[in-house]
Amino acid sequence: MSGPAVRVALACYPPWFRERYGDELEALVEDTGGGPGVMLDLAVGATRAWLRPALGDQGRRAQATLATTWVAWCAGVSSVPVLDRLLLDPPAPGTPDTVRALVSAAWWLVLAGCAVAGAAALLMTLRVLVPARDRRLVVPLLPGGVLAGVEVVGALLLARPHQLSAGFLAGVLAWTAGLAATVLAVAAGPVVTLRRARPSVAVMRPPVLLAAAVTVLLCAVAVVNGVAAAMAGRTPVTLAGVAVGAVAALCSSISVTRTLRHYYV
Repeated sequence: MSGPAVRVALACYPPWFRERYGDELEALVEDTGGGPGVMLDLAVGATRAWLRPALGDQGRRAQATLATTWVAWCAGVSSVPVLDRLLLDPPAPGTPDTVRALVSAAWWLVLAGCAVAGAAALLMTLRVLVPARDRRLVVPLLPGGVLAGVEVVGALLLARPHQLSAGFLAGVLAWTAGLAATVLAVAAGPVVTLRRARPSVAVMRPPVLLAAAVTVLLCAVAVVNGVAAAMAGRTPVTLAGVAVGAVAALCSSISVTRTLRHYYV
């Protein structure tokens, strides 16, 4: 396995873990090599570190929970438009009308979750970004914002009537690839900003409670998507979309539950 792939895997560990054990883990990987088994171990270890942070610092635990919930939300809701297109564009013969209602319900849940997540982001902005006036905290957020704007423009252009052509198909593929890049940028940007800001526990307490509400909505989205896919007829692609949402909801639930149980109940 190539060196860049190993570095990416190591970068997936939480900041607190890299600060404490990063050098030791990197040396261990160099000694053992970067084969597929090592990469799998790194992936499992990074997931475990995010979900079960062995932290005595309440601030770092809350920070890990906010980061995990945000990334899980971005991953989970990204499956909704995919399943919408797979299940309803066009619907397979014999698809019940209930599937359309369930997909609509999933979109309403996504909007509600975005509103709650937006409230948490607004709190962090007013209590962290505005007082700090530090450009380093804003820079990680810019790529996601720019890419999101480009994707919206692209979606509006593709929505106009077009003849099926190679150029149109190339545009659709480019927009799809851009959507994946946008999800990654939007998910990673706030995590980097949160790591750099290192807000206090008092500042993060309300956003963590809002993260719990986001997690509930994410679980509801996963359930609704699963029921819709089951009623419309399972395919490997739709099952993959449902699995992404379910795993994201599970990861967020574990992280939020542990933090609430230890520090907020």
